[in-house]
Amino acid sequence: MRTTTRGSGPATEPGAATAAAAAPKGAGARESQRLQTRARIFDAAVAEIGRHGLAGADVAAIVTAAGVARGTFYFHFPTKEHVLVELEHVEETQIVARLQAKAGRSTDLRSVLTMLVRQVLAAERKLGPVVFRDMLALHFSPTRPVEDELGGHPLAEFVIAAITRAQQAGRVSRDPDPGELGVIFLTGLFALLATAGGSRARSALLDRYVTTIVQGMEAP
Repeated sequence: MRTTTRGSGPATEPGAATAAAAAPKGAGARESQRLQTRARIFDAAVAEIGRHGLAGADVAAIVTAAGVARGTFYFHFPTKEHVLVELEHVEETQIVARLQAKAGRSTDLRSVLTMLVRQVLAAERKLGPVVFRDMLALHFSPTRPVEDELGGHPLAEFVIAAITRAQQAGRVSRDPDPGELGVIFLTGLFALLATAGGSRARSALLDRYVTTIVQGMEAP
């Protein structure tokens, strides 16, 4: 779209101005419709996975529930795994927001990681065991989307930042790389959550896990 300075050319024609103003509104309406469609597909897919698990979830049932064509599902989510990756990102974002509100910039790493574990367990109760276990299992699966990188993991970024603060405060050793420590902590946590037994025994196990990990990081 051309622009002119005041007095340097003819005024914009009314019809052109109307078209220019209408274009963003039309684009905004299309984007809103696209997002609404994506949200319907996402909700239908999560519900289907919750009923039948990731392997048993039927794309035909998902698109029927969402009221879209099969190709529309694959346009938004190339695989069923992509649904769980997005769900995980949504849950991690919410968990991190709550942790930041409670922990702030605390350098007490054991306290921060204990709060993190409690928030993850709360997410498990909200999502249900089937969806939660499949979401965790995807971390150890070769079918996890390859484009899913660290930048898409707010929880990993939070843990790494917490370890970095503890290192800077002299609470834990400064020698290890905080990124590697964060990955080690979360990988172990996800493995325990995916395989541990009853809730009471698992809670005690997770508490010991946090204590052991932090003691291993502590500065001599």
